[in-house]
Amino acid sequence: MEGREGSIRSATEMRRHSRWTWLSWMFGAALLATVATVATRFSEERDFARLLRSAQPGWLLMAAVLQLATYVAEAGAWRVLLRAQDWHVPLRSLTGLSVAKLFLDQAIPSAGISGALLVVRGLERREVPRETSLSAVLLDLRGYFAAYGAALGAALVVLWGLEDLTAWVLVPAAILFLIAAAAFGLLEAWSRGHGLRWITHLPLRSLREQLAIAPSATARDWRLLAAAFGFELAVFLLDALTLWMMLLAVGTYAPLHRVFASFMLATVARTLGVVPGGLGTFEAVSVATLHLVGVPVAAGLAATLLFRGYSFWLPMLPGFVLARRESRGESAREG
Repeated sequence: MEGREGSIRSATEMRRHSRWTWLSWMFGAALLATVATVATRFSEERDFARLLRSAQPGWLLMAAVLQLATYVAEAGAWRVLLRAQDWHVPLRSLTGLSVAKLFLDQAIPSAGISGALLVVRGLERREVPRETSLSAVLLDLRGYFAAYGAALGAALVVLWGLEDLTAWVLVPAAILFLIAAAAFGLLEAWSRGHGLRWITHLPLRSLREQLAIAPSATARDWRLLAAAFGFELAVFLLDALTLWMMLLAVGTYAPLHRVFASFMLATVARTLGVVPGGLGTFEAVSVATLHLVGVPVAAGLAATLLFRGYSFWLPMLPGFVLARRESRGESAREG
């Protein structure tokens, strides 16, 4: 009887989550449309359309290569962390898993937790023991939060001297910097087996079951943590470079370090928002902060939409297909 009640409760929660997800997508789409409308009002609509039509193919191709490199970098982190535990999974297989992880992280905003659980499941499909996969994912999460904090700190340093930068930009960024530092500290404490008894009270059963496994000694290896940090930082840098390439594609130059800072603040908006993938919020903050560093509104909007097309919309369908495949239980071990 208790199992039946649990199933009914689980089904109800799934329906509620599904409704919330659809509402979030609708709100994000409306917000994105509003951002595009307001931005084009501040610039000539003809200029915006002309910039999109005249985007230079060479820069667009280089941007596509950079985006592909982000998935390879993510997969490279897992490959290094697994090899340290004597498990060898082909980079190509892990790259597909990174695309699936991106889709789930975009569709279900959870600071990377939903994607991390999918990675554990995907590694199990490749016959990697759960303790091994969990240690690798834990190390990668710690590297991610450390890289996030470092990149955001660098962005705040770059933007600190801008006169037009107001508290509504700096305060959320500073808050997220502290959140990233706290998340890294909590994961570090758990990897050493200290505290975190509250984990047993987490409402997410899947996450609770995964975290119930004691981390291996590998999860406490600082050299591997440095490797994970490097790969995750590379992902942020490659994304920022992609946005910079999009600006060049529409014929606009801005200093790379300032574009990087703008990208990180837009990433803050995406992370703190409840809308899947930061739809609308990322675009709004990106256009606004690019304008603060001297990029015309029309060029900033065109570059941001091109970037989001490459990083958000184009990977959506393959990510959905791969995420469904990774969520299944059959073995996927490759030689």
